[in-house]
Amino acid sequence: MDTIKELEFIDKIEDNFPFDDYIECVKLIDEAITISPNAVFSVVEEICKKASEKNISKAALINFLKQIDAKFNHPLRKLILETAQRIILREKISVDETIKNMEILKAYPMQYAALSILCFYTKDTNGSLKKCWNQITTEWNNGENLFDEDES
Repeated sequence: MDTIKELEFIDKIEDNFPFDDYIECVKLIDEAITISPNAVFSVVEEICKKASEKNISKAALINFLKQIDAKFNHPLRKLILETAQRIILREKISVDETIKNMEILKAYPMQYAALSILCFYTKDTNGSLKKCWNQITTEWNNGENLFDEDES
């Protein structure tokens, strides 16, 4: 995997995915598939972000998920795409279910976009998701917490 290419791709699409241009969206999905699973999950994350806006239909967003589902093969595909569809449909996802899914995802290091999809769309009322996030990312980064904050 070319980490630089992945980071450049994610930077290119972050908050800038061209939802108004279907052909360009499909091209970006295809490009992501050639780069890495994290690049694909970054596209899914952009789709999830758009779900809260009124100017794009749920059907259009789900259609993009179907495009990914038809072309992308990865052990996390079903879990992440089903979660994304639930986000688009504004279905409630419990903290317990999210933690269970995060534990499944833990076995696939460096899939930060997938982890974000699972984590950031569930209301974390008691800090359980943040704790699980920190445990997983620290494990992925050989014991280093990259986002260690001074909480004093």
